[in-house]
Amino acid sequence: MVSQPPMLIFTALLTRCWKGVTRIRRMHTDDECCKAWQERFNLLQEKKNSHFSHSADYWWRLAKASFFFGQIEGARKGEERKKELVYEARQHAQAALILDENSAHAHQWYAITLGTVAEYEGMQAKINSGYDFKEHIERAIQLSPTDPSPHHLLGRWCYSVYMLTWIERKVASTLFATPPTATIDEALGHFIQAEELNPGVWKENMLYIAKSYIEKKDYDSAVMWLEKGSGLSTISQDDKEAQKEIDGLLPKYRR
Repeated sequence: MVSQPPMLIFTALLTRCWKGVTRIRRMHTDDECCKAWQERFNLLQEKKNSHFSHSADYWWRLAKASFFFGQIEGARKGEERKKELVYEARQHAQAALILDENSAHAHQWYAITLGTVAEYEGMQAKINSGYDFKEHIERAIQLSPTDPSPHHLLGRWCYSVYMLTWIERKVASTLFATPPTATIDEALGHFIQAEELNPGVWKENMLYIAKSYIEKKDYDSAVMWLEKGSGLSTISQDDKEAQKEIDGLLPKYRR
């Protein structure tokens, strides 16, 4: 069926992209993580009808807290509660953009929540969200070029587009006036930029630098970055997943 590949294309793109930044790298235990985000969510909710609600900073922070609390509530109470909170998160991020179109954080969190909401919507929404995601992440970079997170997100977007199969590219070219395109050098450039802005601490970003070098067949550079990433402490669940992938790649490419 020709309808399946584009659905998979944009579902995969959005899922891979927004996961890159939705991490809590400094939380040491699941309980600590849950407690912190629940407290933050509750505190921000209490301020909803105060003078803070006239600030874009308030709304993107509420979007972020709603998003993370949604992940927690999803595990506790099921998918419907998670869905409710991520839709609220998108509304909050949109409110931030309305108040301040020049807020990098508002653009970033609107992009992230777009990706999450798209999981619950149809194919056309996923397609539109894919383009909107990239547009808002690029705007976040323009507004805050020294923030590493949007660079990593855009790198993930570029990497995912580059890794589309021939069949997926063929279907995309027949269905979309301007199908998404990206090179591995574009992806690598964003990952390197994220590393330079946040050096020596981001295991998953190092993994994606290595994976980009693997696609370029520069295996020595890939191994160097895999070893750097492996040398970092494994704290979060994202770190654990990255380390597992590093452990699988190192034996294949280490000489």
